[in-house]
Amino acid sequence: MRLVVSAYPSRDEALRALSAALERRLAACGTVLPGESRYWWKGRIEAQPEALVLFKTVPKRVGALFAFLAGTHPYDVPEIAEIELARVHGPYAEYLADILDPAARGSWDRRPPRRPGAPRGPGAHGPRRTRGRPHRRSK
Repeated sequence: MRLVVSAYPSRDEALRALSAALERRLAACGTVLPGESRYWWKGRIEAQPEALVLFKTVPKRVGALFAFLAGTHPYDVPEIAEIELARVHGPYAEYLADILDPAARGSWDRRPPRRPGAPRGPGAHGPRRTRGRPHRRSK
C-alpha cells in the first residue's frame, strides 16, 4: 500500500480531485482533511486554509496517480508526495488489491522462497555445527 498526499486550496477542489482519481481507479479510496498551511512563496511567508487529501493506492498505480495529479492540480507547484507504509492490515491490503490490482490478489501474504540452509521458522535451528577444540584464553 502507498499513501499519496496532496494539498488543495479548498475542500471542493480536493473532493473533485479525489473523485476523478477514484473514477480512473488510480486510488481505491481517499480521505480529505481540513488544515491550514504556512509556507514560503515568492519571498514571503503565506498562510492559507487548505484541504489535504490522502489517496490510498497500490505501488503499481503511484506513477499514473502522480501524473494525473500534476496535470490537473490548481497550484503552480503542487505538493504531491508518496508515503511507503511498513505494515498494512491484511484485509485492508486485500481490499486495495481487489479494487486496483486484482491480478496481485493474495501476493501480500505469499512468503518468499526459503534459502537453502536458512532457519525454517520460529524456533527452528540451523544446521548443527561440529565442535572444535576449546579455545584457551591467555592469562
